[in-house]
Amino acid sequence: MALRGTTPGRKARSWGFTLVELMITIVVTAIALALAVPSWENLVQKRQVTSAAEEIASFVMHAQSQAIKSNQQVTVTVKRNADGTSWCVGAMDEEARDDNGGDPCECDLADDAENPTARCTIEGEVARVADFNFEKFTMAGSGVEGVENLDFYFNFDPVRGLKLDDDGISVDGDDHAVTLATNNENWALQVVVSVTGRVNICNPDSSKTVPGFDPC
Repeated sequence: MALRGTTPGRKARSWGFTLVELMITIVVTAIALALAVPSWENLVQKRQVTSAAEEIASFVMHAQSQAIKSNQQVTVTVKRNADGTSWCVGAMDEEARDDNGGDPCECDLADDAENPTARCTIEGEVARVADFNFEKFTMAGSGVEGVENLDFYFNFDPVRGLKLDDDGISVDGDDHAVTLATNNENWALQVVVSVTGRVNICNPDSSKTVPGFDPC
């Protein structure tokens, strides 16, 4: 008597995978992963450099608004090392700068620095953006009016948010900018602070254009 669901004289079929089929599956999966990883890494780097540019721009605009809000001149400091792997942007209000002997803040100082008056603070709160949370890009450039400078600062006027010279009267006639570039050299963005204090994010290199931003 034949078992239900089978044909007499015919063996039941095995539904497992053969060794060849398993090897083909592994090879196809490995190829797919090899193609996907570089694409994913490229996406991560583009996203990180975009986020950092937006964070720096937002930070500078906040410093500008704080100058108007507090009716105090606010000084923004930019620092980076030669290869751009270590960088920071900080801000200090007029009261804090007076306590620091009139010098702009040192945004690369740790919160527990021996000289707390040199730290970047606005109304007593630390005001700083640094490379600590980013590792997929460098601050590849920083300068004043197109001239590279590893360490510079500028001031925001407390009345209209314009950039002022240290005399607190004369308008600062220079553009200030930082350039961020991904480690794979596929993407780059620049944050520019114009003479009027307007903050803009743009593409400095047509071969490394990040979609959504205009050319510089």
